[in-house]
Amino acid sequence: MQFKTYLTAACVVVATLTACEKKAADNVVTIQDDKVFPESITSTKAGDLIIASQGKGGVYRAKAGTDKATLWIDPAKTGISVLLGVFAHDASNTLYACSLAPRVEGQPRQTEKNALHTFDLTTGEAKTVYPMPDAETAVCNDIDVAADGTAYITDTGNAQILSLKPGATALESWVKDERLAGVDGIAINDSVMYVNSVAANRLFSIAMGADGAVGDITELKPSMPLARPDGMRSLGGNKFLMTENAAEVGRVTEVTVNGDAAEIRVLKVDPGVTAITKIGDKVWVANAKQAYMGNGPMKDKSPEPFTIYAIPASK
Repeated sequence: MQFKTYLTAACVVVATLTACEKKAADNVVTIQDDKVFPESITSTKAGDLIIASQGKGGVYRAKAGTDKATLWIDPAKTGISVLLGVFAHDASNTLYACSLAPRVEGQPRQTEKNALHTFDLTTGEAKTVYPMPDAETAVCNDIDVAADGTAYITDTGNAQILSLKPGATALESWVKDERLAGVDGIAINDSVMYVNSVAANRLFSIAMGADGAVGDITELKPSMPLARPDGMRSLGGNKFLMTENAAEVGRVTEVTVNGDAAEIRVLKVDPGVTAITKIGDKVWVANAKQAYMGNGPMKDKSPEPFTIYAIPASK
């Protein structure tokens, strides 16, 4: 049987398989569940993608090179109903995850569900739960880990960053400052921490002393207005990746900091993007599709399927 070959703008079609389909399979991971609303993603050194579900509280995992993410940490076992940030730390074989107890009108908040959780990065088995201080107002949002193994956690509700040193049994307040109101994303590069405020559209650098002491907090001047900055991931040096989740002008960006100036390079425009991670020469992006949650205008429409997609990393 003879097959014709058609040349299109981006694909070569041979028989029934197209180069576009193959490319899509390499650059899109589909989550095998509904109502996931993936708020955060992270990745392992081996290239696995790990996804936190805001909608169901589960953790999904896609092995490197596969195009499907399946349930890995079951919320029926953990009791978690809402997950925000996740961060994979290969050196300690630990997955860090932020749980949140949503507010229900007329009912007391289940403050014990506002916590930082740790899991075995290989097996997914639960390790320890660290309750958030000031849990009534706390929002455990995102995590990064410094070179000495100390985990730092943004508390969006209390304008503070918490720390968890190796071997510690409880979270401690590392810095609390009203300038950090709405703090969300976090990226640690050497001796500097970068954070953003999703509520105030602000970006900061915080100097970190060799002993972990808090240094100067500097507000950075972005080269363009921010639009609800959200998840961040370090690129080392003075660079990091960042998402902006605004419904109108959401973006995937690469940020370069020089002094108090933050040069923003747009990698992709995608309203609603919340999280990002880099694997090799690809940047993987999550869109939580939060417009479909709650009682908004999209509430009766289906957000399925939920996918994590890749775009080329900056060179």
